[in-house]
Amino acid sequence: MKTHVTDSAKARKAGIRVLKNLGWPMDSGFADMDRQFWDFTTEHLFGQLWARPGLSLRDRAIVTLSVLLAVDADRGSMNHLRYARNLGITEEEMREIIIQVGYYAGWPKGAHAMARFTKILNDPKSGRRKPRKKQSQKKPARRKA
Repeated sequence: MKTHVTDSAKARKAGIRVLKNLGWPMDSGFADMDRQFWDFTTEHLFGQLWARPGLSLRDRAIVTLSVLLAVDADRGSMNHLRYARNLGITEEEMREIIIQVGYYAGWPKGAHAMARFTKILNDPKSGRRKPRKKQSQKKPARRKA
């Protein structure tokens, strides 16, 4: 039985590439709920929307996080808070995003967002990819003059 919602292999590949670049798991917890829903999400949301030119993944993550915080979306914002660091969004930047959104969307939403953010910061399995090991570049030994 075919489980893909569309036949767009190109969109699916692009979606998988985006998810990998975000550092997200390949099913984000949705595949267990409904495979077709996750396939649709991978192909359309990540493969067509997130893969569009015009904004970097980092910029898209900031916009998406801001909207999810503004509408007080617990589950969605948790994932985006958890994996934002993989795109170089710092803890300080996330705090500032929460404060900015909280001011405009409503302070209780900001407080809920800060609580979720703090919970993620204290979670050892916060979703941060392990940094790639840098190849050691030995500096040439200094010669004494």
